[in-house]
Amino acid sequence: MNSPAPAPTRLIKNRNIAFLWAGQLVSQAGDSITHMAVIWLMLDLTGSPSQTGFIAFAATFPALLFGLFSGVLADYYRRRTLMLISDIFRFFLILLIPIFYSFGQLSPWVLAIIVFAAASFGTLFNPSRDAIIPELVTGEQLLKVNALMQSTGYLAYFIGLFGAGLLLNALGVVNLFFLDAGTFMLSFVMIFLISYKRTSPRVINYESQHLTELKKGLKYVTVTDRRLFWIILITALNNFFIMGPAVVGTPLLIKEVWDGSGQDFAFIESSYGVGMLLATFVVYRLNKKLKKGTWLMLGLIYDGLTFIPLFWVGKFALDPFWLTITIIFIHSLGIPFIQVTRTTLIHSIVPGDMQGRVFSMVNLAVIGVMSLSVALTGILAEWISPRTIFLMIGIGAALSGLLGLSMKSIRTAD
Repeated sequence: MNSPAPAPTRLIKNRNIAFLWAGQLVSQAGDSITHMAVIWLMLDLTGSPSQTGFIAFAATFPALLFGLFSGVLADYYRRRTLMLISDIFRFFLILLIPIFYSFGQLSPWVLAIIVFAAASFGTLFNPSRDAIIPELVTGEQLLKVNALMQSTGYLAYFIGLFGAGLLLNALGVVNLFFLDAGTFMLSFVMIFLISYKRTSPRVINYESQHLTELKKGLKYVTVTDRRLFWIILITALNNFFIMGPAVVGTPLLIKEVWDGSGQDFAFIESSYGVGMLLATFVVYRLNKKLKKGTWLMLGLIYDGLTFIPLFWVGKFALDPFWLTITIIFIHSLGIPFIQVTRTTLIHSIVPGDMQGRVFSMVNLAVIGVMSLSVALTGILAEWISPRTIFLMIGIGAALSGLLGLSMKSIRTAD
């Protein structure tokens, strides 16, 4: 008889999981600060929706350029080493932002180049982190470890943004980047302390150039298991609708509707972390009720529908700050049903030596497509109200989930 999988808190007693958990906590707290600070800094420097969209594009476009090759690297080199490289380079690059600013050299183009370079090294981290988990724990523990890691990310998101909101007036937005750089160094130390033997055999014959191995990964997704093709395609479609307004539309909404501050932006964004953290515990309880594919598509539908109410912010006699933070909180409750379920589903149906490439394709669908979405949102916001954009994209994102739910092979994927 199989023994029950340990609770998430007990999993931290696993030395390697504890270090991975701690590294992710501090690193993603820093990421959340950068997410907020870069967008608001560009909005302060230029006041332009299109240029704000451009800086968000610079932060996400590397996933389109390098995301798939990062997955190949994660399958053929030590994933721990790739995460270390990602952290140390991002540490030095993020430090450049306040340094250039202090010398009066931080133009929008300089900021975009730094952000692009940091994001390029960041493409190594996520597929390596996701693919290393099955090497650190047994198969029956995967759902709980994935939920633990996702909930840690949500907690870090809240800590980083709520802390940024508290510190913003005292430090100023530029000095927050010193704090962010420090989190990458702490993450580097935690990842460095991980020690394990790689379970999947390392390929000896490198007749495989990276392009060849990338083709193998694409063939696996498009031919061997078509469910993955549709999951990734629907994920990309959903993120095309959702991510641009989420990243660029929210600060523009805050500026346009009630002339809010960077502090308002930080506090509103921090509500994502609270909602996602709470919903993760629901994922524990409900994951056996339906197939993972069904939960994933229901999550995508909810993802779109709960953005639609932002269209009415500022149209009623309600405080727009509190109305926005409430809507964002409700919206965030559906995100773990997408992220935790999708990660565990991939761990369940994809061979270990192919997971890095598959996760990189998912990362491409999430972050790479996001680069197109944020650029388009910035351009549209020059002519269309951010509230109208939220209405349009909410409908489109919900329809993408309905498409997946209509497919039996996706509904029954588990």
